[in-house]
Amino acid sequence: MRDKLLVLLAFIILMACGEENLPPGLYDYQIERLLSAGESKVWMQIVNSEDCEDSLRLLVERASDSIDIYRLIPGELCDYQDTSFVGRAEASNLPDGLLFTDSLNFSDGDFWLVESITSKSLTLTINAERISYAAE
Repeated sequence: MRDKLLVLLAFIILMACGEENLPPGLYDYQIERLLSAGESKVWMQIVNSEDCEDSLRLLVERASDSIDIYRLIPGELCDYQDTSFVGRAEASNLPDGLLFTDSLNFSDGDFWLVESITSKSLTLTINAERISYAAE
């Protein structure tokens, strides 16, 4: 009985120490497809506000071997959105294969950490700030 409890305790500790909320074994191109839905996808930042001026959206478009990321910022009266190009990014992978590691690497050397991703939710760490998004 004591051995079973120790094994259970070790399992709980290992699960609590997990660093990522990513599904295991995803390839870099699968992360890019989740982000872009194959073609293009809009992610809405989750904020505690009803004001549309506080809402920020990311538009992710699939390029041939990477993804292009744009910020969609609402105008003064929220009747249009201003678009700014963030950059072209690639999902990071292990040197010996295509398994995704943990980040989106931009061509200018910047990177965003991907904390968790599903087809409906996304959590990124950008410049030490944790930001959650929901798919539109």
